Amino acid sequence: MVDFCTGDRDVMFLYREPLFDRCLEDLRSKGGFSTEAARKVDQFIDILLKPDRHRDREKFRFTRNSEARIKNCKKVDLGCGYRLVCIKKDGHLALLYVGTHDDCFRWIERNKGLEYDFDSADMGVQVVRQAVSTREESEKNVREEDDFLNQYEASIMNRIDDDVLRRVFHGLCK
Repeated sequence: MVDFCTGDRDVMFLYREPLFDRCLEDLRSKGGFSTEAARKVDQFIDILLKPDRHRDREKFRFTRNSEARIKNCKKVDLGCGYRLVCIKKDGHLALLYVGTHDDCFRWIERNKGLEYDFDSADMGVQVVRQAVSTREESEKNVREEDDFLNQYEASIMNRIDDDVLRRVFHGLCK
């Protein structure tokens, strides 16, 4: 049993989604900052599982802004632009996804509206998805997100003129 103090209520049960485990393995295989992020996730899980976890509870914190697109969703900042996405409710913590900040943003956007029901009768072994968006909705969300990012990038590029570029790349321009 886990009782890691992470805010409003201690964590009593820990769940791992299969996608989370695949993402974690992918990070381990990439090297560099990805490997460091995977190491921090392992450290986070170790802290949750060890008996004297209260001593180390300050090492990891949920980000200040919880995630409104998914009910009870929390993110853990792993540093170097990596996040761990989880659901925390009534003493249950489900590890859902780990990746870069942008990857997590896209995953949350594709899964917005998702709710998890932790089946305590199974002693905390299963995570049940209650509301799953259709494939068309997911693809539409990805297209909308890509359109938004493209518009944002275009707006930034429109604000950059030759004078700014010459100052930024002064060593390259003569």
